[in-house]
Amino acid sequence: MVRLIEHKKIIAVCIILILIIFTIVIIMLPKRITEIKNNIVYMSGYYTEYPDKDDPRYYIEFKNDGTYVLMYDDSRRNEENYDEDGDGSRPIVDMYFGKYEIKNGNYIIRPTEGAYVGFKDANAVKKKKINSYYSAKIKNSEDETWMIIVPTNKGEYILGYMNEKKTYYNKERPYYFLYNKSDIEKLPSGPEEFRKHFKMDKKAEQERLAEQSQ
Repeated sequence: MVRLIEHKKIIAVCIILILIIFTIVIIMLPKRITEIKNNIVYMSGYYTEYPDKDDPRYYIEFKNDGTYVLMYDDSRRNEENYDEDGDGSRPIVDMYFGKYEIKNGNYIIRPTEGAYVGFKDANAVKKKKINSYYSAKIKNSEDETWMIIVPTNKGEYILGYMNEKKTYYNKERPYYFLYNKSDIEKLPSGPEEFRKHFKMDKKAEQERLAEQSQ
């Protein structure tokens, strides 16, 4: 009888531990966001799914002053996955800084400044050594189409390109669900801070400086 009671206790403890672990796993799993808060970095899925470690992805952060930072990171692929079929692709990271407005629950984002870095190959990414850098002011108007963040019928937010009516995302172009689990906690505040994250190949730096002096 005593053994039976002890056996039942062990089973009960095991069940409780399993339930606790299951609950922790559920809580820790990335979730599609249904609310947007300022000063939090959200990460996009790879289209509809949470990205694998080598998938391209977007990061976005909204500020209290009506500005935002958007980063597109396509520097995580393996070397053999670049320049597929001779498409000329290579590791890059794009940054956009600008202003946003909220219309009918949709976030319309328009950049006023952008920056870009390129890498020779995947090995250069690991060393944070870039061979190209560019930054510029961006002029845009109300008529130009940029990106939009909209809630679906389930309240889950999608990042996509605006449709012609500027009321929803264009379903014929790439779009991405936003997730609450980001592997980056803070985005650069501007091009200069972004540039400081990398070191440039000496030859590429000399060529860039020569172009600027012309």
